[in-house]
Amino acid sequence: PPHPGELHLDLLCWIGLMSRSLTSLAATLDQPDDTKTYQRHLTNIVTNLDVLHWSPQDSVYCDATIDAYDEHTTVCHKGYISLFPMMTNLLPHDHKNIPAILDLIASKDDLWSLYGIRSLSTKDELYGTDENYWRSPIWVNMNYLVVKALHDLAVSKTATKAVKAKSAKMYEELRQNLVNNVVKQWKDTGFAWEQYNPDTGAGQRTQHFTGWTSLVTLIMAMPDVGIEGISHGEL
Repeated sequence: PPHPGELHLDLLCWIGLMSRSLTSLAATLDQPDDTKTYQRHLTNIVTNLDVLHWSPQDSVYCDATIDAYDEHTTVCHKGYISLFPMMTNLLPHDHKNIPAILDLIASKDDLWSLYGIRSLSTKDELYGTDENYWRSPIWVNMNYLVVKALHDLAVSKTATKAVKAKSAKMYEELRQNLVNNVVKQWKDTGFAWEQYNPDTGAGQRTQHFTGWTSLVTLIMAMPDVGIEGISHGEL
């Protein structure tokens, strides 16, 4: 069982996403008290992302726990887990930590590959080990969230010019890498796969995986963006 001091970054982000949805629903239904309640929850969650889960030493968001002296500490494994605050769009587009997240995604020594974003950094001691389910493979569902977040940054009215330009470039390259590889594997094998090999792009695990891997069709339908972050279509 988990230690009561464990605080999981991805779980907090999912709760934040649901709080944002409930805030929107309450506002639509003209429930001002509920709107304020869920908005307060959301504000607190976003605050705690920085207070409890940001590691200045590693420049990354991490899980949190307590050490042997019952002091707060972080447990950092750079990968999908580190991207959740951006993938779920909980961070304001002008947030100070956005550039560091973009650098992590774009690093070929960490997460970037020719076939999509890896689930774990190649520098991590656990990369590719044991069952290797979330320890290197490329997952289309997570990559979809990254692509969507990059698009939103690229066309944002509040992000800095540098962030918009970098996000636009990464957005276009990641879309192309993902679509090209999924289509290639489909042509080569006749299957959409559960996950893809980060070194070769080959499909892995379950065949006929037309669940979240079919998100590639939404990625194909996303608009192109200009290098200055100007949208040329509707998402």
